[in-house]
Amino acid sequence: MKSILYIIAFLFLSCTNNAEEKGIASNNHQQISNDTMNVSLPKNKADRKKYHTTSDTVIIYTKNNDTLKFIKNDFNDIVDNFPELTGDNINSPDYTFSKSTVWVDLVDSSGNKKHLSFGSEVGKDEFYILYAYFLKNKNGIEKYSTRRNNLIKIYTDLNSIFGELNYGGTYFGHQSSRIEGYAEFSIYWFSHYQDFFSRPYDISKQKSLYIASLKQLIRDEVAIDNNVVEKHEKAKRILALFETIDDLDKLITDNFYLRMAQSFNFDNY
Repeated sequence: MKSILYIIAFLFLSCTNNAEEKGIASNNHQQISNDTMNVSLPKNKADRKKYHTTSDTVIIYTKNNDTLKFIKNDFNDIVDNFPELTGDNINSPDYTFSKSTVWVDLVDSSGNKKHLSFGSEVGKDEFYILYAYFLKNKNGIEKYSTRRNNLIKIYTDLNSIFGELNYGGTYFGHQSSRIEGYAEFSIYWFSHYQDFFSRPYDISKQKSLYIASLKQLIRDEVAIDNNVVEKHEKAKRILALFETIDDLDKLITDNFYLRMAQSFNFDNY
């Protein structure tokens, strides 16, 4: 039994290493909401047409205030030419992106050329948002809405903590945009391995050790921070960061949240 659990844990960590939306339709423009979209993931190119939109515009909103807007033809071309986004072979967003076609050049019957690309950092952000958008339908939108929202908050808190310690930077900004992709993959694992994550023991001591390690890291980093010299300023900075730690502490209520927080923490920071 233990060997099975170890294998599952190893597979999860290996995959990990390698938006709740709202919709309003008007004037032939569509703002798609995952609250209303309910289709199964496609298995081949013909099935991917189930994801085609008939409206002029598709807009996707995320929890972290990102907004993606696609005209109809671009959205449908993405569905057709980036099958990793909608396929049944689910891997982590990092692995999926690394194995995906980064860009395609299309030519229509009239000779008009179109370049679709996720090659830039912003493009990669968009890929992760689309990854989450499609995977959410397979996982179950309403079924896991509470866990999804809590997980996004946990990952956002961790990104905020390390972003603050490093005084921001583009990495943390892009991570914020990609968090829903990471969260949705975690939900996918939960949906398939609930028995593994629902261990019957008390996690309070493990969680206390993890929270304590984060607080100690903050103390150590602030202690050597040359941007903050005065002791009272260092103390103030520590207390501000501890507020986010306290929020994280409240969100981690079971083994699943603890394991996901640790994995996201260690893999990305």
